[in-house]
Amino acid sequence: MNVEAEILDLKLRVESLEAALRSNGGPDSRPRPNDIVPAQAGSYRSELPALVAQVSIGVSQLRAEIADVRTEVGQDFEALIVEIAGVRVQLSENHQAVQADLLGKIDSLRCDMIDLGLRLDRLTEKGGA
Repeated sequence: MNVEAEILDLKLRVESLEAALRSNGGPDSRPRPNDIVPAQAGSYRSELPALVAQVSIGVSQLRAEIADVRTEVGQDFEALIVEIAGVRVQLSENHQAVQADLLGKIDSLRCDMIDLGLRLDRLTEKGGA
């Protein structure tokens, strides 16, 4: 017998033994992924398109969720920018109101000081004359 015929014979015997083990329905009736040689992955070849489809669906769902999160974050940032602009306007209005009030009080104090100065001048003129 030549070497190729012996290898083919051994391969057929191993395959028939694996088939017999699988047909018994034992806990290891299905070969483990680490035990499969790519050329012998017959039953897994039929499952591959379904697995690829599941992964593609999962990736699509993740992309959709990421897009939703991006949209929500973008909307949150836009709302935050609007809120900050509103706070700036309100602070500016409050600042202007306080500044106008302070300027009014300073003007009032200045007028009172001038009035007091004039009174003091009158009193000193009457007392000195």
